Amino acid sequence: VANNSSGMCCGVKQNTYHTLKDMRIVFVDGTVLDTADPASRAAFLASHADMAAGVSNMARRIQGDEQLSALIRKKFAIKCTTGYSLNALVDHPADDPIEIIKRLMIGSEGTLGFVSQATYNTVVDHPFKASAFIVFTDVREACRAAAALRAETTVDAVELFDRASLAQCEGHDKIIGLVPTIADAPKRGAALLIECRAATDAELDANIKSVTTSLDGAGLSYLNDREAVYPFTKEEAVYKVYWDVRKGLIPLVGSSRTAGTSVLIEDVACTVDKLGDMTQDLIEMFERYGYDDASCMGHALEGNLHLVFSQGFRNDEEVKRYAAMMQELCEIVAQKYQGSLKAEHGTGRNVAPFVEMEWGTKAYDIMWELKEMFDPHYVLNPGVILNRDPDTHQKFLKPKPVADPIVDMCMECGFCESNCPSRDLSLTPRQRITVYREISRLQDVPLATRTTEQQARLDEFLDIFTYEGNSTCAADGMCQVKCPVGINTGELIKSLRERELKTATYATRGANALANNFSAFAGAVPPLLNLVNVAHSVLGAGVLSTVSSALNSASYNYVPVWNPHMPLGAPKLPPPHKPAAATVASARALPRKVVYLPSCVTRMMGPSKGEEELGGVPDAMMSILKKANYEVVYPAGLASQCCGMLFNSRGFKATSATKGAELEAALMEASEGGKIPIVVDTSPCLAQIKEQLTNPALRFALYEPAEFISNHLVDKLEWRKVRDHVAIHVPCSSKKLGVENTFAKIAAMCAKEVTPSGIACCGMAGDRGMRFPELTGSSLSYLDLPKSCSDGYSSSRTCEMSLSNHSDGVPFRGLVYLVDEATSAKAAATP
Repeated sequence: VANNSSGMCCGVKQNTYHTLKDMRIVFVDGTVLDTADPASRAAFLASHADMAAGVSNMARRIQGDEQLSALIRKKFAIKCTTGYSLNALVDHPADDPIEIIKRLMIGSEGTLGFVSQATYNTVVDHPFKASAFIVFTDVREACRAAAALRAETTVDAVELFDRASLAQCEGHDKIIGLVPTIADAPKRGAALLIECRAATDAELDANIKSVTTSLDGAGLSYLNDREAVYPFTKEEAVYKVYWDVRKGLIPLVGSSRTAGTSVLIEDVACTVDKLGDMTQDLIEMFERYGYDDASCMGHALEGNLHLVFSQGFRNDEEVKRYAAMMQELCEIVAQKYQGSLKAEHGTGRNVAPFVEMEWGTKAYDIMWELKEMFDPHYVLNPGVILNRDPDTHQKFLKPKPVADPIVDMCMECGFCESNCPSRDLSLTPRQRITVYREISRLQDVPLATRTTEQQARLDEFLDIFTYEGNSTCAADGMCQVKCPVGINTGELIKSLRERELKTATYATRGANALANNFSAFAGAVPPLLNLVNVAHSVLGAGVLSTVSSALNSASYNYVPVWNPHMPLGAPKLPPPHKPAAATVASARALPRKVVYLPSCVTRMMGPSKGEEELGGVPDAMMSILKKANYEVVYPAGLASQCCGMLFNSRGFKATSATKGAELEAALMEASEGGKIPIVVDTSPCLAQIKEQLTNPALRFALYEPAEFISNHLVDKLEWRKVRDHVAIHVPCSSKKLGVENTFAKIAAMCAKEVTPSGIACCGMAGDRGMRFPELTGSSLSYLDLPKSCSDGYSSSRTCEMSLSNHSDGVPFRGLVYLVDEATSAKAAATP
């Protein structure tokens, strides 16, 4: 709403301006207008009669000016968010000021009022889709193809990749595997990503035919034969790769910049028939100014380019170069090609000094008149969109100081934020990085020259970051999944924890002592959990919760906060199953033998109170393996084994590595050098083991529960559906391992309907969610399961505890319990 962005498929016909139904606006004086509410509309017209009259009079004035009205219509025939949405004043009757105001708010970037709610008319998303990725010898040829498609077809999307964008694709294994000729593109080469959509497969075929006919009739210069090398594909797995790369292209281009520079994105447009020439001019301009990493890519079907380049603001020379380049860029786009300096990203401070250059004085003065009508005292987002200072784009520049190699390539795109469990509680990954950059900048100022204000700011930031940045970071790495350049902010936080602990020798000694006596520690936890359960029965939930919360606060979050779903102590491990007789199989069949590693979590934590009859996770896992007639082997020294995650998440990396090495040696021995498959019953533990493996022989022998069951046990068991409707939560570690679909498939073999939790990460992070319960509370506030779900399943005991605590009565358990209930041994073959 604020910038009228329309993306790859909406163009100028399905953007916010054309699909908005209603909105709720808060004006500078606090008045609220809900355009969907007749009473609110009437009240506003009564209380703000002068504003309504002013808007209506302005609309009449503009509609009576044929030259100005024609300019406005011409400008908005292409994407344009430079200045205000003056089209609202010509598209709607002058006697309907509320409809005009509603449209004026679109693209206004909070300078006219605050939009607190918006209602859209939706558009059809056709189910049948196909895409082609076509490489051309020259960027002008690619743009000429886009112009032909716009004029002759109803193609849904055409995206431009210039040579700099293709260079980033060369480092993306999946797309290079599909389109290897990308690497052969010449200096001015380019590509188009084209998509067709339809309601039926037959209509899709007709649309594809229309596109290919148009392309082949345009006399274009392809890098290779179009039909043979660049065909349309209907395979989702293929075209999803194309579109995933396109959606992450801006951060990918930005990731190649020099550390300490910023990624800037300009957003321009012109009519499609001029796009090739304008693109060529912009590429040459970037080359003249030394922007060697600059990329010109975007929505070719709409003549819309995103200009991505790196820029340092470290000295006057860099700022002067930037200012000169921006001046020429605006002259090329606005004056030479009569285009939009801002197509869909909103004007912002950077283009505010050039609005008059694009629109001319008459339209520019009307925009100032609008601003003063809605915000006479310039309270709302001042200086954005309109600014009298011609040099404002050279001021208040945000630096990107070097902070840590782990995160220096972050361009603060924000893709990571939706996966972060602390996003509504404290900081997101993007915010953690930004704050840490400022801390690093201040720390780099020598003490001798550091001012009192700088020291006070540093002290404040460090104090706040302790909780907001460090304590409430789950460090699960789910941010990396969404990050186009693979930045794991959790690794930064873990490295900070490690650095802090280097000066806390007592803590390191304690961690080493725990690791060296892990068997005793693991053996003490079940009785302690059972003791807590007794206290629950005697004292009641209220007392236990109050006491544990007080202890948590007094111990600076070291003592966990109790909740009713805390587990009992784990029962004794079942003996490993040994078949009474060898399984009848052909000589070529693989032996039914597996190394089973019950994690330290499942060796310590049993079922929840009231579910004692279920036994522990190892009991269910062993029952399944027994039904499949597998010989089971435990690793040697199991009682003292730990993957090291307990230590790694807290910053004790050396201790973690030691425990990991011990476990790896035991697994190597038990699996006969990786020849026997190994199943680990806790997904996060498996991820930790894989992350620190030194011997590649084990890499392909390790499985988490759903993966092992899918690959080895499905055909060896009888299956039946024992639930009507269940929920599943795939732990973040399993998502990163790529077993999400496998997990859902196994659950679907046991239940008639399966609903994913919809939660990227529950925030438990081992025991962090018990020590900072607000972290899981915030993350799981989005958990909204259907009422018909009887129970839920996961593969991390601590996650299950947290999910049960926030699922409104739906208990979560290990997936192996469901599989155990749903399976039975296959009947012996009849001779």
